[in-house]
Amino acid sequence: MIGNQRDTKATAFVVVAGRSATAAQGGNTAEPDDMHGKRNMFCRHSSLFFLTFVFCSLLLLAACATVREQDEPLSHDANQGQISLFMNGPEKAALDITFDLQAVSVMAEDGTYREVLTAPPRSVNSIAMAGRQILLGERDLPEGTYKKIRFVIKEASIKRKNRIARLALPPEGVELDVKFTMNRNVNTSLFVGWNADASIVEGYLFRPVFTVKGPTAELSSLLVYVTNEESNNVSVINRQTGEVVATVLVGKRPRGVAVGVRRDALRVYVANSGSHSLSVINPTTNKVDTEVPIRFGWGAEGVAVARINPDKELVFVTNYSSNNISVIDGTTYQELEKVNVGSGPVAIAADPPVDALLNARSLSTDDVNTLRSYREKFFNVYVVNKNSKDISVVRMDLSTLKSVDVSNLGVEWSPISLGVDYPRGKVYITNYDTDKLSVMDILKFVRGSRSNVISTINNIGISGIGVVADPSFDRVYLLREIPGDVVVIRPFPEGSDTIRAVLTPIIAAIAVEKAPRALLMDPESRKLYVVNRGSNDVSVIDKTTRNVEQIIPVGRKPYGITMFPR
Repeated sequence: MIGNQRDTKATAFVVVAGRSATAAQGGNTAEPDDMHGKRNMFCRHSSLFFLTFVFCSLLLLAACATVREQDEPLSHDANQGQISLFMNGPEKAALDITFDLQAVSVMAEDGTYREVLTAPPRSVNSIAMAGRQILLGERDLPEGTYKKIRFVIKEASIKRKNRIARLALPPEGVELDVKFTMNRNVNTSLFVGWNADASIVEGYLFRPVFTVKGPTAELSSLLVYVTNEESNNVSVINRQTGEVVATVLVGKRPRGVAVGVRRDALRVYVANSGSHSLSVINPTTNKVDTEVPIRFGWGAEGVAVARINPDKELVFVTNYSSNNISVIDGTTYQELEKVNVGSGPVAIAADPPVDALLNARSLSTDDVNTLRSYREKFFNVYVVNKNSKDISVVRMDLSTLKSVDVSNLGVEWSPISLGVDYPRGKVYITNYDTDKLSVMDILKFVRGSRSNVISTINNIGISGIGVVADPSFDRVYLLREIPGDVVVIRPFPEGSDTIRAVLTPIIAAIAVEKAPRALLMDPESRKLYVVNRGSNDVSVIDKTTRNVEQIIPVGRKPYGITMFPR
């Protein structure tokens, strides 16, 4: 259909050109007035018909293009894998060396070279790179064996006592012998180490000392997972070293991500919005164990995991385009049920294990007992519906693992994310287009109320796009896309409606990188991790000093983030 429409459109332009030429020729020919009027009327009707035809054709083209975009999103060739090439700087550097990378390519067994460097030239400085990591490039490559990496260096210099001297370059270039295999639909991550202080020969020749290694086994408890929508992969970060240690190729346009902590198998679940599937990653190997098709919905967006018991968990996926959520068995990976919610479901979260109430210092004994009694039969799943401006609370039966009912609670304009604060019995919902943070009272909901469950925290700024609670210190951290910062909020006590309406609850703001998208706090409540979609990296914030202590490179257009609990 698209091909036919394109042919019609091309023909239409030929017709226009032909008609224009005829009109130009006729303009020099004398005609009777009545014939001229009839001709003008004919031309006007013809023009109206033609414009209507073109308009309808364009609408049809747009519709077909939209369908095609959904059916055929970002894709890899069936016979290709993916390479991610990182450079790790030295721990410390005594010499201040700068060099410009013009190209980085890999050589296949047949001797052909393929470029992998992104956006050349790339300037690299030893002082700036100390203790840091950068992503040199990410490319799809044909499957097969590769033997070498070639670095083309344009120029190099050294700075001594505030004077810069040019360095000579090795005439033969820089090549590393390294054998690796590209497998179909699998990412191969390579890490180039640079020993800057050993890279100067005879005081004037720059001969960089590079080493290359692949991924190594890591403790799951230390790993952070970030989905990269335009790279079709997931970056795996060791939060102890602050470096990417592996990359996992998943489905098309990965967005939401969550972890499962079944006793017999830890897992990472990734919602792929382009391939309408759920990738299941084994954190021991950092490879995809299985790809689960989402059959009950369309446009997978968010994902959450509910732990039923140590050996059983359910996975919930929001389907943005079909206005429902899919319920998946975390053991068999069977799609058990679809639950209709509001319009445009995006973010989702489930009640945590009841053990979370052990830290419920803000709740009374009666409140805790109420929640415990409720959790003996049910648990809640909270869904943010962007287009219908509400949240759906899905009540799940623990004995049947089926949904019992769905309650839709209105919030402010354009809700987009949420954070569950179970020790305080709250759910925080960000509203992108208002300066209010919506707060759901879980206890009121559990006790049967539906009319006064939602309150607001005012004067927090617009474009809220992520939220995380810190009940231990009575703080809420709100991520704002504009101007690009994390604000620290001190919620006012309940009953202080006048104060809430007038005063700002913001006590600090921490700037991050471009177009932040997601926010997460580590299990020790020491650091905040911010996914920056516009700059393709992750900011790590020390919660005590409120400073960004590290920026970690990831793939293109990062979206979601998760990590394993303690």
